[in-house]
Amino acid sequence: MKKNYVMLCMAAALPFAASTVFAQNQAAAQPAVEDAYTLKVPTSPASQVSGTGYELKGTTISGAISAPSQPILTTPVGATAPFKTESGVYLYPSISTGMGYNDNIQSSPTNPVKSSVVSVAPQLVAEFKHKGDRYTALASANALNYASSSGDNTTNSEFKIAGDNYFTARARAAWSLGQVRNTDPRGSTDRAVQSEPDRWTSNNLDGRFIYGAPEAPGRIELDLGNRNKSFDNNRATAGVGDNNTASYAARLYYRVGTRTQALGEYRNTKADYGSSLSTESNTEQRYYVGLTWEASAATTGVVKFGRMNKDFSAVGREGYNGDSWEASIRWMPLTYSTFDAQTSRLTADSTGFGNYIVNTGSNLNWNHKWTQSLSSRTTFGLLKSDYAGTTRSDSITSYGLGLDYSMSRWLRLGMDWSGTDNSSNVSTFTYKRNLTMFTLNASL
Repeated sequence: MKKNYVMLCMAAALPFAASTVFAQNQAAAQPAVEDAYTLKVPTSPASQVSGTGYELKGTTISGAISAPSQPILTTPVGATAPFKTESGVYLYPSISTGMGYNDNIQSSPTNPVKSSVVSVAPQLVAEFKHKGDRYTALASANALNYASSSGDNTTNSEFKIAGDNYFTARARAAWSLGQVRNTDPRGSTDRAVQSEPDRWTSNNLDGRFIYGAPEAPGRIELDLGNRNKSFDNNRATAGVGDNNTASYAARLYYRVGTRTQALGEYRNTKADYGSSLSTESNTEQRYYVGLTWEASAATTGVVKFGRMNKDFSAVGREGYNGDSWEASIRWMPLTYSTFDAQTSRLTADSTGFGNYIVNTGSNLNWNHKWTQSLSSRTTFGLLKSDYAGTTRSDSITSYGLGLDYSMSRWLRLGMDWSGTDNSSNVSTFTYKRNLTMFTLNASL
């Protein structure tokens, strides 16, 4: 047994990982949907988090009806073939490379910096199963190199170990521990633009406990999380953003039909900013009621409505108290065609403009498999960002098209194009951007 765990840790330490090839350059109004029920809440350019999956606040939708065998906090591996070691550890290596062109790297309103870009994003997932429990280790990297703007080159990475533990038919728990090294691209925040992007490190800890059998009348979920984020460079301007974020949540589900559950949820997130120059420290609370369902084989979803309040520790700083919602719905009219719709209204911390930001966004994705080898992805997003304490209001329209051609089970060619149109009543924040990438993805 000891040998198995040693092998798992050794496999995770290898410098490989996967990340969206052009994640740094995607429009802020295009949240990434990890599965049918997970919504990455859209954020404004001033507060977006770029690169491999890290969110400053707990913003994912949970509560969908799902099979007990699905991962809780461990890394999913999809349908890729593994390499099995003698100790029983399964290794899932893959790599994504890309070449393309970005016509506005720094999201500038005038005189945009344009450049071709090359990306390399390797990944390794190690998986170990023991008596029904599942453990994974993820190591990832994503390097972007701009031919005409070397100051914007970045190398982001993530390392995470996680476990899903099943105690009884009713009780299960999950945990994850990891570190993210990431970047805020120049022009993606309201901080002054420096000679290189703002680089930061976040140490993350998450836990979840679930009590209730899949077919039971009720279920309880409890979440705990902690993020410790610090900036590694440009300390004079970015250091004010250092923070520690602690969060907890509780959800209660009650079955109201064979395929439908009612839910109630409470979340609490406390962000402490370490700099004496910052007045951003705040506590955010959310109260939701909603439904999660599998109305048929074609439709699944989770919808929550409620209230949110954000209270700042600084005396006299205005907070937020208003409506909030999260929803994610999947419709599969055909086995080879899927529509995903998401919408949300949430707040985000300021990065230098306004007391906070109220983001109201919607996103629609269509994935279609035309032949056994050819598939497409189409996205459209709208995001309205209102900056409290100011008159600034941004409206972002984003759109994208992707094509994938599977040359074999382990090799896939791709083409992705995305566009962003940010309109603001403050002209210095208005910009347009187009990004085109040609990709090659390989796995075992």
